[in-house]
Amino acid sequence: MYVISATRLRVKSIWYLPKFFLANEASLKELIKTNGFLTGKELIDKKLTFWTLTLWENDADIKTFRNSIPHRKAMQQLPNWCNEASYTHWTQEEKLLPDWTTVYNKMMKEGKTTKVRKPSSNQNDKNYPFIKWTKTERVLFPRLK
Repeated sequence: MYVISATRLRVKSIWYLPKFFLANEASLKELIKTNGFLTGKELIDKKLTFWTLTLWENDADIKTFRNSIPHRKAMQQLPNWCNEASYTHWTQEEKLLPDWTTVYNKMMKEGKTTKVRKPSSNQNDKNYPFIKWTKTERVLFPRLK
């Protein structure tokens, strides 16, 4: 069994984008060298919405990444930068990333919200619009050791 982790973040203003992008790149550098990370992708969607999707060998490896310094620092700023934030995890037999439609459906049915300081009405209702832009996808590969 493999573990899928998906996140959805909506940055509330373009003014937060430079710091958000710096934190994202620092987290990605950590991600690709974390044991158990198999592959992933991220997507920039309309209205400053950012999706991540990662495939892992197990939950313990996800927790190692989640607790890493770059990711922790980014998560500390998330309530200030974002007005929508949610995540979901699930297990599957296949060693493949699901498509974005599957990710969206899982997020809507099983996703959990993360606290943000000024939530949008979509965050309060967990009523997120469907993913529109899939051509902005970036594939992530583990760093070879």
